[in-house]
Amino acid sequence: MATLDEKDLEIVRRSPLFENIPNNALRHLLSDSYIIEETRGKLLFLRSEPAEKFYLLLDGWVKVFRDNAEGEQTVIAIMKPGETVAEAAIFLGQDYPASCEVVDSARLLEIPAAPFLTLLRKDGDLAIKMLANLSQRLRHLVLHIEQLQANSTQQRLGQFLLGLCDAKEGSATIKLPYDKSLVAARLGMKPESLSRALAKLRSLDVMTNGNIIELGDIAGLQEFCRSEDDE
Repeated sequence: MATLDEKDLEIVRRSPLFENIPNNALRHLLSDSYIIEETRGKLLFLRSEPAEKFYLLLDGWVKVFRDNAEGEQTVIAIMKPGETVAEAAIFLGQDYPASCEVVDSARLLEIPAAPFLTLLRKDGDLAIKMLANLSQRLRHLVLHIEQLQANSTQQRLGQFLLGLCDAKEGSATIKLPYDKSLVAARLGMKPESLSRALAKLRSLDVMTNGNIIELGDIAGLQEFCRSEDDE
C-alpha cells in the first residue's frame, strides 16, 4: 500500500467512494495503490484507452473532458481533493469514456483496477457498501445538476466562491484554484457569462483582481445564494 500520512488518510476516508469503509478493508483495497505527483498539463488517461486504473485526488485539481471531431473541448467535470476519477469505468470493465488532465500540480493515489475488483468479488458485504457509496455519489451529482438548472449564474458563482472560503461572515480574500475558463465550465456557463456574473456581484462587495477575489460581505453573499429569486 502507498505510504499515506494521516492527512492523506483523512482525505481518503472522506472520499464518497470510501466513506464508511472499515479501516482493515480499506487497507486491503488500497494495498496495490501508490502515490504519484504530476504537473499541470499531464494527461492521466485518454478517452477510449482501456480503464486499467482509477485515481483518488489528494491535492490539486484535474479536469475530465471530451474532444469532438472538430477539436473542440467540452469540460465534463473539475475534480477536487477527495474525489475519485474513472471509478465507474473500472466497475463497468470498459474503456475510459473521457480524458483526464492535471490542471494544477497534483498528488494522486493511483489504484490498479484488477486487484481492487478481485477483492470486491471476494467480499460481498464490502461490495454492497461500495455500491451504496456509488449510489450516494450519483445522488450528489444529480443534485449538482439540479442546482445548475435552478440557480442564476450569479448564484452559482457565489456558491462556488463561498466554497473556497472557510469564513462564515465578515470578509475574506480567496484565489481561484484554476483558470476562469475552467471555472466557467465547472459552473455550466460560458466565459463571457462568468465575466458578467462577476460584474453583477460587485453590488454584493465581490471584487476581482485577476484570479484574486475579495469577498467583502460573506454573510450577504450567503443570503443572496439562498434566495430563490433568479436575477
